[in-house]
Amino acid sequence: MHLKNSLTNKKKYLLIFITIIILDQLSKFIVKANVALYDQVDVIKGFFKITYVRNTGAVWDIFSDHPAQWVSPVITGLSIVALIVVFYFFLKLEAKCTFELTALSFIIGGAFGNNIDRVIRGYVIDFIDMYIKTHHWPTYNIADSFITIGVILLIISIWRGKCIQF
Repeated sequence: MHLKNSLTNKKKYLLIFITIIILDQLSKFIVKANVALYDQVDVIKGFFKITYVRNTGAVWDIFSDHPAQWVSPVITGLSIVALIVVFYFFLKLEAKCTFELTALSFIIGGAFGNNIDRVIRGYVIDFIDMYIKTHHWPTYNIADSFITIGVILLIISIWRGKCIQF
């Protein structure tokens, strides 16, 4: 299957991941423009805040306490390679595999959104701060949410063992 034919049959999925990229970048722009670094804005008291942080590490701020001069380029390189691999599988999937294509679209959109940050800024903007009392989930962003949902959908697909059509 040629690249053009593969993409023609998957236009709605391209629209999905482009929309995710736009939502992710727009939300990060709004937070960066309106919330000072490390400031917190209560959204749902006792559960959810907007907290602007810069993640120089990997997912959930792993490796952020290591030297940025080597962590950021390594993580950026690895995430770009992973994005290329996921996009390859996206192209190879048949158009009838709608569940899997949706999952991969979520992952591609999220990964691309975070990679824009890494390449342009050298860090990822995170701002969604969920917590109960003193127990905080690591701060994340819209791109991370879509990556997580996409991975969960892929796990469901693998568990089912066949191409799932909506």
